[in-house]
Amino acid sequence: MHPGLDPAAPDPMALRRRVLLAALVTLVSFFVLGYLVTALNAAPWLLLPALLLVLVLVVRPLMAPVLAANRLRRRLAYQAFLDSRDDERG
Repeated sequence: MHPGLDPAAPDPMALRRRVLLAALVTLVSFFVLGYLVTALNAAPWLLLPALLLVLVLVVRPLMAPVLAANRLRRRLAYQAFLDSRDDERG
């Protein structure tokens, strides 16, 4: 670990793996739900609410750490901007 890194900072590779996992789960869910809708001879529009449920119940919780890390990164960047602006003035 580098001495300048904050130990509480999220691991970028772990976040990248989390995004890829969420993408894979979403893709597989789409194909499985599409197959189920077709196999059950259900109305095609039922795929949309099923995918919405997958998004809310599976994908959003998977992406929560990534979204939190992005918020942290933006907040730190904005704070660094404000600090550099104060340094130039004073």
